[in-house]
Amino acid sequence: MGSTMDDMITVTDLFSTAMAEARLPDHEGLCGELGELFLRREAEDQKVRNETQRATQFGPLFESRFDLFRWPDPPVKRLAHFCHASLAQLIRQLSSYSDEDFGKLRFDYHSWFHVTRKGGFQGLHNHQNASWSGIFCVDPGDSPTDRPDSGLVRFHDPRVCSWYHAEAGNLGLNMPYRHGGFDISHKAGRLVMFPSFLMHEIFPYQGERPRIVVAFNCSIN
Repeated sequence: MGSTMDDMITVTDLFSTAMAEARLPDHEGLCGELGELFLRREAEDQKVRNETQRATQFGPLFESRFDLFRWPDPPVKRLAHFCHASLAQLIRQLSSYSDEDFGKLRFDYHSWFHVTRKGGFQGLHNHQNASWSGIFCVDPGDSPTDRPDSGLVRFHDPRVCSWYHAEAGNLGLNMPYRHGGFDISHKAGRLVMFPSFLMHEIFPYQGERPRIVVAFNCSIN
């Protein structure tokens, strides 16, 4: 029996970009506690506000200092444990570290919370001085049904030349070979993890209820 074309072609996944998600079981209780805590701390303003004014942040968007995972509050400790366990599992899954070498790794986190109100958004940016970043949704808010792009997180293709020419030969590719951006709508209790170099932006939030998320950067050495 002769060979088919499928037998003759070998595909290598070059330059792949991993993105992962984890869902916190029974998240409602913890997310409720976190939401109440963050709104109280936001009201205290300067005690927790990040003093750095970022050129990519616009409108009514509150950002805390980057020490969140070091807070002593029990709800924050539970969230920090979940985020760390999820990221550690992801690194184990994607890497070839032995158990001994993995045990030597040290995870250094910068973490913070955002409260975004109607009209707040973030321009295109990435997260420097880290290998992995994450966004955990505490409360997605209440975006209007006629604005599906409200608060959308858009990740941009890191292959900077891939969009220079578009035609049928590359527009119909399946993941992970597809070109262009990748959009995520926040869902309560979901953690999204991605390489820190990945450029992304957050579209203007149009809801009436505050949107609350936790973000982190992790340097692993």
